[in-house]
Amino acid sequence: MDSVFLLIDIFILGIILLLMHEGGLILKKIIKFFKLLKRRIDILNAEAELKFILENQ
Repeated sequence: MDSVFLLIDIFILGIILLLMHEGGLILKKIIKFFKLLKRRIDILNAEAELKFILENQ
């Protein structure tokens, strides 16, 4: 999963560099989207880990 986050970070940095001259609202919305996506991935990982722990007790 760490590689997924690394790819997301690289993608975000690329977008930031492309939109630096425009700045503003588009960049903020893209960053907000990826933060929400990361939060959802974290929740799914936690659910999977909890399920694994509960099944293997």
